[in-house]
Amino acid sequence: METVDEKSIRAVIEAFGEAWSRGNAKEAASFFTEDAIRVGASGIVLRGRAKIEALYDKMLGTRMKGATVKYERGNIRKLSPELAVWQGGSVAVPAGDGPAVQGYEVDVLKKVDGRWLIIEGHPKILPTPNEYRHEFR
Repeated sequence: METVDEKSIRAVIEAFGEAWSRGNAKEAASFFTEDAIRVGASGIVLRGRAKIEALYDKMLGTRMKGATVKYERGNIRKLSPELAVWQGGSVAVPAGDGPAVQGYEVDVLKKVDGRWLIIEGHPKILPTPNEYRHEFR
């Protein structure tokens, strides 16, 4: 049976995905602490909610405009009463007929004033089967 904290963490991940899917950069960034760190799939490190919001604003207004994202249930590990790790798969579906992009994310969350927020996020894009085979030839 899930704890209240686990339910709250899953709700945060789901609500973040919904905000992202609506193209709402400000709301999506609101799920991060003010001093959050985001290490993107390409390795670019952003520090602070304002920079994360600027990235989402650009991304959701250009190449990912109209895209939707869904997160799997994932796994939660509580590290302390105020810290937890969520990890799980995702799929982003671009608007139009582009291929879906599968990913995997590891987020460290911190309980701030009773609300779970992402203090560090690590979204990754999974390689396609051909890319994967190529790496090990």
